[in-house]
Amino acid sequence: MATNPAIVWLPGWGMPDELWDPIRSGLPAYHHVIPDYTRVTQPEEFIVMIEKEVGRISHLPLIVVGWSMGGMLAQRLAARYPVTGLVLISTTGRFVRSREERSKGWPEAYVTRMQRGLVEDRKHVMEAFYLSILSERERLEKKCSFQVKGQNEWTQEALRAGLEYLREEDCRPFSPALFCPTTIIHGTNDTVCPVAAGEELAAQIPGATFMQIEDCGHAPLIFHPEIITLAVQRMVEIHGETDRRKPI
Repeated sequence: MATNPAIVWLPGWGMPDELWDPIRSGLPAYHHVIPDYTRVTQPEEFIVMIEKEVGRISHLPLIVVGWSMGGMLAQRLAARYPVTGLVLISTTGRFVRSREERSKGWPEAYVTRMQRGLVEDRKHVMEAFYLSILSERERLEKKCSFQVKGQNEWTQEALRAGLEYLREEDCRPFSPALFCPTTIIHGTNDTVCPVAAGEELAAQIPGATFMQIEDCGHAPLIFHPEIITLAVQRMVEIHGETDRRKPI
């Protein structure tokens, strides 16, 4: 008998978990795991907290959905834990890039500037970051009511630790060993994790499916939740098909 998988939801830096709600509501039959890493104090604590939550449901197949920084954590988890499937949204293998790779990420100086800015004027830093998430068209639609809640949920220490994680993490060395079914979704107008980084990631993970959304910024789950929902549903179907083929 097939077992419904659990679904782990990993949001991006400074983002409220509630942004997943429109997608989760379309998947009522599954066990949802929602690690709360908004109060960690050190970069290494993110993956430790996620693994602790996942360890409580080790008897269930696991599909991991990660957005931005959450997508990097999803890759790290899949490298250390048996994962049934990955849905990676607007993410990358390496966030900080050199001048030669500036089309695939941010210079380290940008991250350093944000870390300093959090101490001087957290509200300004968060508002500027939230604005950068949206494409020009999305800004005109004014779908950014998540801003206030997002900056209230994360402690100052968690924001700092998240930026340090983004500065240090490099998932590229183990990407070729991620053999679970993987779908990568990326907006063409993403200025936080450029689409070139998504293409690179798709090329590195064996058999990954790459879905590109035209005129979309860094937040497909806000403006195109139906695409994310379908991707997760398809991952569940793939698990079911694989499970039925296993010998009894």
